[in-house]
Amino acid sequence: MSKIITNPLRQKLLLAAVAAGMFLDGLDSSIVNIVLPQISESFEIDAGTVSWVAITYLLMIAGLILVFGKIAERGFLRNIFLGGLLIFTLGSAACGLSPNYGFLLAFRILQGIGAAMIAATAPLLCVTYLPKNMLGMSLGTMAMTVSLGAVLGPAIGGFLTYYLTWQWVFLINIPIALLALPFSLHAIPKDGPRIKQPFDLSGAAFLFGMMVFGVYALERIPHLGIADRQILLSTIFGIICAIAFLSREISNKTPLINVSIFIARDFTSTFIAFFIISVVYMGTFYLLPFYLLAGMQFDSALSGLYLLIPPAITAIVGIPMGKWSDRIGRRPFALAACFMLIAISSIYLVILPEMGRAPLLAGLILMGLFWGFAGGPAASRVVDCAPNGEEGTASSLMVTAMYLGCAIGVAFYATTFTIASAKEGIVAFSEIDAVTLMNGFHFSMMIGLLLSITALVLSAIVRDTKKC
Repeated sequence: MSKIITNPLRQKLLLAAVAAGMFLDGLDSSIVNIVLPQISESFEIDAGTVSWVAITYLLMIAGLILVFGKIAERGFLRNIFLGGLLIFTLGSAACGLSPNYGFLLAFRILQGIGAAMIAATAPLLCVTYLPKNMLGMSLGTMAMTVSLGAVLGPAIGGFLTYYLTWQWVFLINIPIALLALPFSLHAIPKDGPRIKQPFDLSGAAFLFGMMVFGVYALERIPHLGIADRQILLSTIFGIICAIAFLSREISNKTPLINVSIFIARDFTSTFIAFFIISVVYMGTFYLLPFYLLAGMQFDSALSGLYLLIPPAITAIVGIPMGKWSDRIGRRPFALAACFMLIAISSIYLVILPEMGRAPLLAGLILMGLFWGFAGGPAASRVVDCAPNGEEGTASSLMVTAMYLGCAIGVAFYATTFTIASAKEGIVAFSEIDAVTLMNGFHFSMMIGLLLSITALVLSAIVRDTKKC
């Protein structure tokens, strides 16, 4: 049984190590967003195809979090976190040195594997070693730092691209990770005795296949058509994997996921709501650089400067909101976050370049406030509403929801954008005119608005209790 850390300094050191790892995860989930137009032009590919630079990374995290989480629970928590940092660093270096688009995607997969190892163990470190009364604050810190990295990414990427080249959005990770490795080695307690249990490898494979086939079909539909053989086969394989996964988990004595956890209505509602807000938030953030560069005619440095606004606000309100929710309950914060997401989608649904910078600033400010309210309280609510004894599974599922939501958000918004902007055929980003860009942008935000309303309803039906 792991020992809870009672020393305040050791608690802070552990949180700092978790925060550093999650910051890197979040940074690389979005730092490429600002350079997607440049990568698209460099390799002469369209805006939908280039989205796979972001999608492959997020898919690796979403598809492997539960796998590494289950391995970590068997007595490998510290080793997997540190190994993830090392693999992430190597993958970052390889991405920065990639000679072509194919190599870049391959090394993004390696980088994503390392990121999955970090993301799987970070919440488990909090749940395992920190007191329960620190749950909201610790998960709030984790969610705040991953979102801080995610929204700082485009800003940092913009400056690096403007003054150097887009390859530096990957190389910048190396010095940060090399500092985080020895610090984490000191801050994280040593693993306890190994627990020998069968591992559900088949379930892990089916889950990963379901995600990959599903996201691939979703993003490729505008390019190939819904009746294309690739789309049909991907959809069929995705459904087969989903059915096989559920069948395997129900019948297995040591499943990857105890699917009975979803029988709890409150857990399922909060889980789906958190998944939806991750989809909408990341999808919106994926499209914003295209609007800033092609719509507002900003250069990459100025775009990066504007995209610094959300993380600055999140950094201010994130941890205080997590602490506050520990005292008064999560529901008010989750509802406030959903209303903010509705407002963000509404603003971007009607925004036009000729309106100037005021609506853009309003949306960016709300995005910063949104994740400050949602990151800690909404994430903690998923764990709070889990059945007794399933908190570890719930923490892994919460992070899975965040990263899978981000992957699907990028793919889904890329799809809706392409559908609405490709009336005369799919073209490279550099050839899209402003009117066509705004058609795709507004259509995606309309879908995001509907999803945000759904998340609000799901959040509202769950009342705060002693358990959640």
